[in-house]
Amino acid sequence: MPSLIVEKGIDKGLTAELKEGQTLIIGRDSASGLHLSDTLASRRHCRIEKRSGKFYVVDPGSRNGTFLNGRRVGEAQLAPGDRILVGETLIAFQAEPAAVEPLIGREIGGYRILQLLGKGGMGRVYKALQLSLDRIVAIKILSKQYADNALFIERFKHEAMALAQLSHPNIVAVYDVGDSQGFYYFSMEYMAGGTIAQRISRGRKLSPEKALKMMIDVARGLTYAEEKGIVHRDIKPENMMLDRHDNVKICDLGIAHSINEAQVPAEPQGVFGSPHYIAPEQAKGAAPDHRSDIYSLGAAFYRILTGRTMFRGASARDIILKHLREEPISPKELEPRLPVSLSRAIEKMTRKNPEERYQNAHLVVAALENIRQRMQGPVISKAGRSRLRADHSRSRRLVNLSVAAIITAVILLAAYLLYCIYAEQPMN
Repeated sequence: MPSLIVEKGIDKGLTAELKEGQTLIIGRDSASGLHLSDTLASRRHCRIEKRSGKFYVVDPGSRNGTFLNGRRVGEAQLAPGDRILVGETLIAFQAEPAAVEPLIGREIGGYRILQLLGKGGMGRVYKALQLSLDRIVAIKILSKQYADNALFIERFKHEAMALAQLSHPNIVAVYDVGDSQGFYYFSMEYMAGGTIAQRISRGRKLSPEKALKMMIDVARGLTYAEEKGIVHRDIKPENMMLDRHDNVKICDLGIAHSINEAQVPAEPQGVFGSPHYIAPEQAKGAAPDHRSDIYSLGAAFYRILTGRTMFRGASARDIILKHLREEPISPKELEPRLPVSLSRAIEKMTRKNPEERYQNAHLVVAALENIRQRMQGPVISKAGRSRLRADHSRSRRLVNLSVAAIITAVILLAAYLLYCIYAEQPMN
């Protein structure tokens, strides 16, 4: 049975079957067949219809438009593998899984492809088994349509090389880069916990304690990337991945840029980054630096803690303009239980002027660690704990002595009263 699957966006992984004789609505309306959380989607953004055995996507006049394979449409016929863009949400139209994913079950470069995990601008990411080491990995394969394009291949290799430079507990590790059977690929660490974006979909948010721990992980990864001269340029919840123990690692450096490598082919002119998390200077088209990543981290932190993005608008352009011109509502105002110090840290991370932010990720780590320690209470040294135990023992002894003294006094008083009573009685 044909179906739709969300490949990219805050609702990534959401699916809907196209049932016989049923029109499927896509949008933010809770009654939609494919209900999206994307604020750039209209309530009833578009619909999928079946006519004479063929499927069509129909846009009744959404505010931001519906795009099919990159082209804005009012109505268009769908073919297996087509991709529909609604707001920031990328949706694939699938017929039979085997027809859409012919690589499942194949061996490429020593990897057996097991499952599709997601799609990006340049390729697809699969869960795979590395046969030589018998371990599960994620493998990114460059799309066939770009395989003969020298520029895209160079960008793909650059992405792999940028990742391969980085070895840190909070950055997804790259294992191997190569090409086989006409496929260009690189393999990397498999993250079983998914993304933070999946944890906060549909307006959900995380507790301050959990969010703080996760953002410290990301800031540590950015500190290391900064030391290596790498600017990520697209920090957002979708690029924060979790292992099975909820440790967070940064992924998708597909548009990362080494500030020390001028010879790397430049990106096409334009604005890069996600509208909800983009730094003002980046939105203006200026060269971003590490402080741009810090702004994006603060914007992501804001969303994770409050359940809403810093700015909302009818279009991506509206949101970007607000990043440039408006001040967001304080996180503390939206989430009163937040410590004042945490709210202020986020506000500092998201200052519009880069000079007013934390000047490097190391300072962000230090500030957040300090806040976490204060939230957990004072940290007591081993010597301090020994003194506390000794004081507790002395207090317990004093209490025991006091209780014993009181009991003794009561016994003596009782004895004295009995003596007085018997002493007053006449003797026979």
